[in-house]
Amino acid sequence: MFNAASRQARRVARAKLSIVATIGLVIGVVGFVAGPASASSQGRTIVAHINGGGTAEMTDGMGTSHWGTGVTLYSDGTASGQFDCVDQHGDAPGYAGNSWGAVTSWSTEGSVIVLNINGQFVPIPGGHPETWSFTVKIQQFGGAGVGRWTLEDKASGFIYCYELLTTGQIAIRWE
Repeated sequence: MFNAASRQARRVARAKLSIVATIGLVIGVVGFVAGPASASSQGRTIVAHINGGGTAEMTDGMGTSHWGTGVTLYSDGTASGQFDCVDQHGDAPGYAGNSWGAVTSWSTEGSVIVLNINGQFVPIPGGHPETWSFTVKIQQFGGAGVGRWTLEDKASGFIYCYELLTTGQIAIRWE
């Protein structure tokens, strides 16, 4: 029923699949082994992961924010990941806009986790992105009505947002 050409085609297809699977396995093993080794060789280990997203209400009555984050904290005080907060149009003047960026370092102030972010700000309705370094201080992890954080200008310390979660959650997983 099968001729020699179709058998040869099946052999070639199986060989290609085997090669692709082997390459995938090698990449996976190298990533698993090299990842922790490179972090270790840099003198740092993972301390915790912070993840979350949802909506929050500015407790000073200035409106609703939509936000999200995914951050890894390291033992040497560095961090990797992103933070994004969009304060909706219609908030008080100077509040509406999108603040986002890369989380580069972290620290604590008592039980508060401090994330230092190098990023940008775009005012709503319209405008051009401006480079901005800001700090997010997480006072309380949790869901709606519990999770709390602030967003402040890193240079001046001026707090732009006092946020209380209304949906979603902000969580930390210690390693």
